[in-house]
Amino acid sequence: MDEIARERLKRAVEEIRALNLAPAAFWEMVEERLGADHGDVFHFIAEDPIFYGFAEHEDIPRKAKT
Repeated sequence: MDEIARERLKRAVEEIRALNLAPAAFWEMVEERLGADHGDVFHFIAEDPIFYGFAEHEDIPRKAKT
């Protein structure tokens, strides 16, 4: 996958984060939702982690507040 729309990726991250999944399942669902191969989304998120809801030092999704 060459390009992912920023808003589409952000929306997928937010929606799937709300499911409170383990990190591996989280990333698998994000990639599946976007039709991406394993690892395709990481370089997009690394370019602007704050935009996607990650602190710069985080490597796993934060759980949604319940």
